[in-house]
Amino acid sequence: MHVVGPVCNAVLQLEDQLRRREKPVRFEILRLDDIDGTPVDRTVVDAASVNRIVQQAASIGQRIWIRPAETSAS
Repeated sequence: MHVVGPVCNAVLQLEDQLRRREKPVRFEILRLDDIDGTPVDRTVVDAASVNRIVQQAASIGQRIWIRPAETSAS
């Protein structure tokens, strides 16, 4: 199943929405195990980096999970 196009479109729409916000939004990206889908490592990035990471993961068939990063209360 080829989902790179729809995922990239969703990421671009999300980035556009986020540009309109005052507070920068960060995302947690988890790299998933190829066999059982459990998270093997994680990174937190800004919205501008999400599309690049999605493209890189898609180019090598890597499974990832993207979600908003938890923010600490201030």
